[in-house]
Amino acid sequence: MDVAPRHYEKVQDRMSRDEFDVKVREKIREWGGLLDTDAAALLVLEGLGIDVAEWTPIAGIEENAEVSVRGEVVAITPTRTFARQDGSSGRVANVTLMDASGTCRVVLWDDDVDLVEKGQIRVGAFVRCLDCFVRGTNFGLEVSRGKFGAILPE
Repeated sequence: MDVAPRHYEKVQDRMSRDEFDVKVREKIREWGGLLDTDAAALLVLEGLGIDVAEWTPIAGIEENAEVSVRGEVVAITPTRTFARQDGSSGRVANVTLMDASGTCRVVLWDDDVDLVEKGQIRVGAFVRCLDCFVRGTNFGLEVSRGKFGAILPE
């Protein structure tokens, strides 16, 4: 398993790399395979009491930034299926998150849509977007997991 070294660095004084990898695999199994290794590693760190994020108020997010935001889900669009240029199909759903400072749109792609379809992300629930990417769109700023981020229901 190739868990991002930046996550293991936070616990290397507490456990071996193998022990950390086992905990990450257990977390993935616990979530029914819905988590990738980065998201599972972040949950392992949190379980060990290690703060994994500095929260950015939603009103403070900026285009082309990597942020960690937390908020309540106030709206979810229906899942849409689309065809990619290579002919494969994809899925997308949009979630509106709200904190005390404002709201933002969070885009869930492909496997992350399962979190909505299985009820782990729903209106009224809280969601954490860790190390996610912000981009400007016609709809305003939107947050997505990107390559190294994680979107986690609480």
